[in-house]
Amino acid sequence: GPTTEINSYRPISLLPTFSKIIEKIALTRLLLHLEQNNLLTNYQHGYLKGRSTTTALIQLIENIIDKLEEGYMVTSLYLDFSKAFDCLNHDCLLDKLNALRVTGTALAWFDSYLRSRQQLVEVECLSNNTLKKAQSTLTPMQRGVPQGSVLGPVLFLLLTNDLPDQLKDVCQTVMFADDTVITVAEKSNEQLDINAYIAYNMTKQYCYSNDLVLNEKKTLQMIYNIRKKDIKAGLPELKKEENTKYLGIVID
Repeated sequence: GPTTEINSYRPISLLPTFSKIIEKIALTRLLLHLEQNNLLTNYQHGYLKGRSTTTALIQLIENIIDKLEEGYMVTSLYLDFSKAFDCLNHDCLLDKLNALRVTGTALAWFDSYLRSRQQLVEVECLSNNTLKKAQSTLTPMQRGVPQGSVLGPVLFLLLTNDLPDQLKDVCQTVMFADDTVITVAEKSNEQLDINAYIAYNMTKQYCYSNDLVLNEKKTLQMIYNIRKKDIKAGLPELKKEENTKYLGIVID
């Protein structure tokens, strides 16, 4: 992107090899705890053993086809989160870990892992035909997980692990990391319109509560129709598409 725009830049994390070894041990223990206690949602397919983009697509497409064959009207919202990994709120994540029964010394370790980091900005400039570097002062990391870390992706999954349960009364959720789709199915056009509106607003409220940024400009809506009639369930703030690419596969 343009060098003059702040959104064109992403942080670089310098992680020692020893840190990655410790992270792998912590990740193994964490996943064992979550799996043994059945604490992971069945609707998240990213970075977990036995799950993949294929299982996510199967879950999404089977649900849409099943509902259409049962005579339902169906619409999906393809959500876009802005820099989800970079902007992850540490307090929210630690609260989620505590709710998942990660407590005591283990929780204190994750607190240290997230907060005991510092960051700086380094720029290069040309002065008197000499390339010079300038650095800002070190400041504590207040958000995000380190890029390239072992634990980072799974920690993001745990932040949004409860999203499908929050929305289960109005829609089905399918997630691969931050690539999220919510699908609403109803028998009547009016109820589809109402529940699509409710589901989207519940999602926005969830994002607000968990300090996530939903990019409405990139979030889009698709309405699936095998009937020879017009279905109106459009959310005015979202772009409508007749097809879109999800996890590398075109959905139409």
